Order: sequence, then C-alpha cells, then structure tokens
Amino acid sequence: MLDKPQVRAAIYCRISLARLGDTVKVDEQELVCRRLAHARNWAVDPRHVYIDNSVSAWKHTVRRKGWEAMLEAIKRGEIDAIIVYHGDRLIRQPWDLEVLLRLAQAGTLLASPTGERDLGNPEDQFVLRIEAAVAKREVDNTSRRMKAKFDRLAEQGISRLGGRGGRAFGFEPDGLTVREADAAVLREVAVRVLAGEPMGAIVRDLNGRKVTTVTGGQWDHANLKRVLTKPRMAGLLVHRGEIVGPAAWPAILDQATWKAVCDALEQKAGAFAYVHNVRTHLLSGIARCGPCGKPLMPRQHARGKQLLGYGCVAPGCRKTHRAMHHLDAYVIGATLARLSDERLRKRLQPTTRDTSGLTAEMNKLSQRRLQMIAEFGDDDEMGADVLRLSVRRLDKRIGDLRAEIDAAHVPTVLTGLWNIDRAGWDALGLHRKRAAIGALLRITVWPSQKRGPGFDPTTVELEPV
Repeated sequence: MLDKPQVRAAIYCRISLARLGDTVKVDEQELVCRRLAHARNWAVDPRHVYIDNSVSAWKHTVRRKGWEAMLEAIKRGEIDAIIVYHGDRLIRQPWDLEVLLRLAQAGTLLASPTGERDLGNPEDQFVLRIEAAVAKREVDNTSRRMKAKFDRLAEQGISRLGGRGGRAFGFEPDGLTVREADAAVLREVAVRVLAGEPMGAIVRDLNGRKVTTVTGGQWDHANLKRVLTKPRMAGLLVHRGEIVGPAAWPAILDQATWKAVCDALEQKAGAFAYVHNVRTHLLSGIARCGPCGKPLMPRQHARGKQLLGYGCVAPGCRKTHRAMHHLDAYVIGATLARLSDERLRKRLQPTTRDTSGLTAEMNKLSQRRLQMIAEFGDDDEMGADVLRLSVRRLDKRIGDLRAEIDAAHVPTVLTGLWNIDRAGWDALGLHRKRAAIGALLRITVWPSQKRGPGFDPTTVELEPV
C-alpha cells in the first residue's frame, strides 16, 4: 500500500500595526502555526511562510505582498493547506474569501488552533462566509468608534498619534512633546529654504551629517517637503483634511514662517524665489528672453568650453544673447540700489520686538484650555454648550496671540540685507544672491540692435517685484 503524500502547508502571519517594524507579534504567530504543522505532520517549505507585518487587511486599497504571493503559489498548485493563527489574520473582508475560494481546489485545507476547514467543501464555505461577514461587521463597528474618538480628540485640539516611525518628526511618540534635536533641524531647514537654498543641497547636507528620518532612513526632496509643510509644525490641527484650529502641542515654526516655507516650496511666493535645480550662474533661469518669455541659460562658445553669456535656448526663438559679465554687473548694481531704497527699509529690516510675554500668555491659555476640557468634559452640570462656548473664547484669544507673535517677525530671504555694500554682497553665497535678486526684480532681456563690444542697458528691463 502506497503511503499518503505529506500535506504541503503554507503559513500566513499578519499584524495590522507594528511600531518601528517590530516583528515580535508575527514571530509568535509563526511559532504557533509551526507547532500546528508539526502536530499534523504537515511539511512547511520555508518559501511558503508568508508575512505581512504592519499591514491592514480591511482596507481594500492596501496591498498585502505576503497574501498576494501566497495566492500565486496556490495558483501554481504548490500548497495543499494554509495555517493561520486565527481566521481574521487571513481574512477580514468577504471579497478576500471569495478570491481564495476561487483559487483553492477541492481538498485545500484552512487550519488554525480553533479548527480546520476544507475550502472546497460547500458546507465549510457557507460557514466561512458567515465568519467573514461577522468580521466585516466588526471592522465597520471599530471604524465607526475610531472616527467618533478622533472627532472628540479634534475638539480638544489633539490629533491621532503615529507616523511610520511611531511618531511625527519633531515630536515624541505622545505627539505633544517637542523633540528638540528634531525641532532644531526643522528650524535650520526653514531658514535655509527661505534663504533660497535648493532642497537638493539641503537634503545632501542632512544625509551627509547622518540626520535621519523617524524610520532611520535618508531624506529626499519629497519626504523633507512633506514634513516641512505639515500644519502640525505650525501648531495647527488638521481634522478630516482641513485645518480646524490651534492644536494642543507647541509649534516648532511660527505660522508666518511656516506659511512662507510652504509658499517657497510651492514656488508661489516670488518674494522667496525657491529654485528647484542647482544653479551655478547668477542669472540663469531668472533673467528671461523678451520675445518668447523663456528663461535665459548659460551658453558656450561654439569652438570651446568658455562661457560667453546668457542666451535663449528655446526652439523657434534663440534671439537673445548677452555677455554674462556685463549682465551680471548691471543687475548686481540695480539690486544693491534697491537694497538701499528707503521705501524698502521696513521690509528689509528684521524686527527686534520682544514677544516672550505674548508667548507666555498663549502657553498659559493653552494649558487652561486643556485643563478645562479634562475637568469639565464629562460634567453634565456645566453642559456641553457652555464648555464649547468657553473653549471657543479661549481659541479666539489664543489665535489672536499667535497672529500677533507671527507678525512680530517674519524671516524672509531679504532679512539682514538692508543697505548692504558690495563687499557684503560678494560675501553672500550664490543661492542667497539668486534668491535676493528674484525677490526684488523681474529681469527681461531683449535682442540688441547694436553690434560689437559693449553693453546696451536699454535692452534690459528691470521691473521691481
């Protein structure tokens, strides 16, 4: 008599949320599943142990790579049985079950410590569909309770905690306490962005200094921009995609600075002249061709590598060309003249107003707000309407104080440049110079009718910004 072939089993483990990639929970699931396989004398090939760590099973849009790989193995006929710690580790939605049932052939088993089902048996399929429907209802109820919880937290100025690394960059895991080392980095980066330094250069510097994200990874343009533009950084609460008011945590950047950074990164504020690419010449990409409106770029001599000037490179135009040293000198002179203009003095001079008293009052009112909610939030005698009115009054005063503090000092790319002389200008970095020029002037260059050496200033339009 031939021996019955040994069952080829797969193990599937999943956990919805694992802080910092922690695998302890899925490791425990795998251990239980291996003991079950050993008790049944089932063979488990290491290739058929599938793990989805920190992956939700109830969101239809979330990919489960382990789940998908297991389905492919079932398609290939490599699996006779699936072992799970519990049914909801495998299936939380009815559509997952239907996908599995379509693939599994008669005799394919689903085993867990609570029992065993045959995926090809109509009676077992009926029971599994009921269990999947119950699991779906449980998920919906949990989702409804969580939404209600987050609504209550939003009324208190508190948002849900978290982040891929278990926290938001700049904050401790409680979401309320500022992590000063991170905050110092964010303030530094904000100043550098407003000074016109390209994000690429900032990213390279942070990575070179071994400053990491909350997950320990490297920075790139996208994730640094995402962190800087979060309303959380300005002490603002977002609920259901909208800013709803002041938050319970302190701001790392004042609102005016945060808004300026957001504008700079989106290239909406000409006053901050954010530049995407690394530029190595003063006016490349800033000066524009009069006939076509395209940016002028550095142009080389046809017979060599020496840079002669700025020129239009737009197909169908290419009509404008100007000597680089002539145009640079002319624009620098105009920029220094603007920087000494008395009408711009208020804009250029940094404020020295002391806002410590305003900050202390704002912090005191914020603490009072939290205490009021904590003490009277469940007090029927006080009443929800009275509490809501009191909180709104505090929110208005806190908002007024924030606005006053923000208005006291708005750092710009022009801060500190009032009445700067040529030596001071020459000492500035290229990115700061480019940003200052872009903040002060719109430069349009027209084709010159003159031939030969020299510079014709009448062909250069300098419009104040």
